[in-house]
Formats: sequence, structure tokens, C-alpha cells
Amino acid sequence: MLRFYARGILKRYGSTAGYAHGAAATKKLAKNRVQDIPSPKILKSYLDEYVIGQETGKKVLSVAVYNHYLRNLDKKRKAELQEQKRILEEESLRDDEEPLYSSSSESSVGLKNLQQQYDSISARSDDDLELGKSNILVIGPSGSGKTLLASTLARFLDVPIAITDCTQMTQAGYIGEDVQVCIERLLVNAEFDVAKAENGIIVLDEIDKLAKPAASIGTKDVSGEGVQQSLLKIIEGHKVEINVKRPLKAGTDNKNNQTTAKKDETFIIDTSNILFMIMGAFVGLDKHVVKRIKGLRQSKEEQEDDVQKLRFSNTIEEIDLGNGKKVSALSLVTPTDLVSFGLIPELIGRVPIVTALEPLQQKDLYQILKEPKNAILDQYEYIFEQFNVKLSVTRKALEKVAQLALKEGTGARGLRGIMERLLLDVNYHCPGSGISYVLIDEETVKSLQQTEHSLATHVNAKYYSRGQLDDFILDAGREDVELAQELDEEFGRLSTRKKEGCIK
Repeated sequence: MLRFYARGILKRYGSTAGYAHGAAATKKLAKNRVQDIPSPKILKSYLDEYVIGQETGKKVLSVAVYNHYLRNLDKKRKAELQEQKRILEEESLRDDEEPLYSSSSESSVGLKNLQQQYDSISARSDDDLELGKSNILVIGPSGSGKTLLASTLARFLDVPIAITDCTQMTQAGYIGEDVQVCIERLLVNAEFDVAKAENGIIVLDEIDKLAKPAASIGTKDVSGEGVQQSLLKIIEGHKVEINVKRPLKAGTDNKNNQTTAKKDETFIIDTSNILFMIMGAFVGLDKHVVKRIKGLRQSKEEQEDDVQKLRFSNTIEEIDLGNGKKVSALSLVTPTDLVSFGLIPELIGRVPIVTALEPLQQKDLYQILKEPKNAILDQYEYIFEQFNVKLSVTRKALEKVAQLALKEGTGARGLRGIMERLLLDVNYHCPGSGISYVLIDEETVKSLQQTEHSLATHVNAKYYSRGQLDDFILDAGREDVELAQELDEEFGRLSTRKKEGCIK
């Protein structure tokens, strides 16, 4: 078949062009090979820049995502190979009576190169082998970084992602969002490019809220088990017809209001190549795992009572492995535990990879404030720079903020809430006030604790004018020497601080 394809090339382009065209054809066949997919180590190293802790979870996700896109690449390569075979067969029918090719060296080299690459790709292909689809279930307490991991991976891989809250979904025909809304959002985020959408990631968050409680057995559950049933075909791989209103062009009406013309369009999306990442906190599941491992038996009603009591608890039980090491009970979850929690077996069977994220400790929360790219502290410092104010927060102050967030039990999300309350009054007074420097130390954070159970909005921050730079750096150095040294380097005041004895 190869000689007929080359004959058609040479008939159209001549001997030298045939060499170039043959090389281009084989390059197309060989493109996007395994080396073009970031390895699991590269994926994890990128996650390390944005996500603190969760070493096991990052490894599991990196391997799973790598294997998923390797599977997609294999299917794409086989499809291209089939297309090339079809072209070769057409060429053989059209050019059967044409002379083979000229005897020029360029043609010979081109044909030889084409033959070698074609044979190499053909030898690697196995039409009978189909890599299975591996969707992912991520279990972890609120604020542990579940959606952050997914969005970070999607950004690095440059694929569209759609995050959908399962609590908004109902069965078709009932008030609420249909399960196909997740595919519609992915298509919109892919700018209505079907091929791009079919290579994307769908995150189904709060999947644990669809768990069917024991009390509802025998009743119609349109927003729980009904949604789980509706998700089965989509998650496994199914062609779905989506009707969306696609924006065409923007304009203005007679009152100069912005308008956007939209057109109803129908798209067919094949979900077999979409990676589904299912996530949930599964509050109370760890207690069930502990009781299973310890051999304690409970009735379904007692299990349901335990779950209801623990709905707002963010503490995770630990299990002693017997070798002096303790692990989170969620890391020992089995499919049986998930079924007992209220997920249907059919859904669990379509999500073979299960990983659990560890609850964040005070050290993790401190690092989240300061260390990763796009760190929370960096964001607030940038905001204050916009109105020409230098904001500095000492290490002890950040540790105190992390302690408050750990006490609230809301994970990393609680950090931003505390920082907002901490800096509210500061942010209100600084713009246009003549203040040039603001220092937040441990005493400032302590002043935020109005009572044992509530936080205040007014804090005792330290403010400095432009001429008080030395005082600003000296006060920072009394609690955080490293911060003072950074400020010294930034403003060139090392000699002044040495005179005061803050630097030895």
C-alpha cells in the first residue's frame, strides 16, 4: 500500500516535494507521542508549587491523569493510523496504472523514511487492546484542596475544566439542574470546541450530598439516588446531545445597554474520553471505617444518626497501624464503606481510583499563607501596593492566624476569612490617609479575638508614615528577624539596624 501512496504524492508534487510531503505525513502520524505528555513526576512537581501537603493524593492524581491522557493519546493515534490506511487504499485505486516514481535520490530517501516510520507505528498498534477509563474519587475534609488540585492540573495540561456542585442536580423533569449541565459547562469553557471539550476534565463536587440516607429507603429520591443513576452513563462514556444557546455577537440596544445575540445549537459530546473527578467531604465516613476495623456493629439507623451528628465536624479519626504509625481513617476506605454511606454500587464501580486527602494541620495552614505560588499573603500585599502601602506580617502573626483557622475547622478556606477580618479595618483606613507602612504582629492578631467564640473587626495594627521607615523595620525585627532583614534589603537600611543592635 505504501508504494501507491508514494506514487500519488509524486504525481502531485514531484520527486523533491514527494520527500517533504512523505515526511510531513509520517510526522503527523507520530505526533503527540508519549513524551509529549508530562510525566507523573512533572505533574506532581507542578502541583507542589501550588498545593501544600497531600503528598499521597498528589502522587495518585498525577499517575491517574497521566494514564488517562496516555489512553486518550493511544486512541487518537490509532484513529489517525486508520485514517492513513484509508488514504492509502484510495490512492491505490486511483493510481494503479501510474509509473511508480522517479529514480532521484530525494524520492528514494523520502520513501524509505516513510516506510520506516509507517512500519514503526503499525508495529506498536494493537487494535484489539483498549485501555480502560479510570475516573477518580477524591475524599477529604472541606478546605483540604480537592478542587484546587483539579483546577491546577487542568491549567498545567491546558485542558478545559468544569466544576459542578452535585447538590444543584435533580433527575430530568424535576425542578433543578439536569445532570447534563456539567457537560454543557465544559463545552462553554472549551469555547464550543467539541474536540477540546472531549479532552477536558469534569469535577463533580459534593458527591457525598447525593448519598441516599437510610431513612429514605423505599421512597423516591430525585436529588440523591436519582442523580447517581443519571450520572452512570455519562461517567462511563456515552454520546450526549447538548442544546445550548451559543453567543454570536455583542451589540447595544436603543438605550445603549449591552446585548448579546444567541443562537440555539445542538452538539454531540462523547464523554468516553472526559476525565471525571468526583469529590466530597463524606462527613462521618471515617467513624464508620474505624468501627468496621474495630469490629463494632451498628444498625443502619444508628449509622445515620452518627452521620447527622457529625455533619459539621471537621475532625478526622486516625487509625494506629500497629507499627507506631497512624493514618487517617479515610485512607482505608473500601467500596463497601462507600455503599454503606449511601452511594450506589454502580457509581462506585465506575470510579476505580479512590484517594483520600489528609486534614490540614497548623503547619500546613501556615505554609499555605506564605509559601505556594499565589499565596494568600502575597495577594494581600499586592492589594495594599495598589494604594502605595507596604504591608508586612510577622511569622508569629501568621502562625496565630493558622491556629485560629485550625480551631474554626474550615481548612484552607478559613484562612482567607480570617485574613479578611484581620485586614478589614486596616484596608478601610489606609487609602488616601498618608500611611505608608503597616505592620501586623502577634498582638494584632490577638486583638482580633474579641471573645472565646467570636472575632472582632477592629484590630490594633501598627501604622507608620513615610518618615517612620526605621521604626517600621525595628518593630518588625523585634518579633521576626528574617522579615526585618528582608525589609532592610528592600529599603537599604541595614546600617541603621546594626546601630540599634538588632543585627549582630
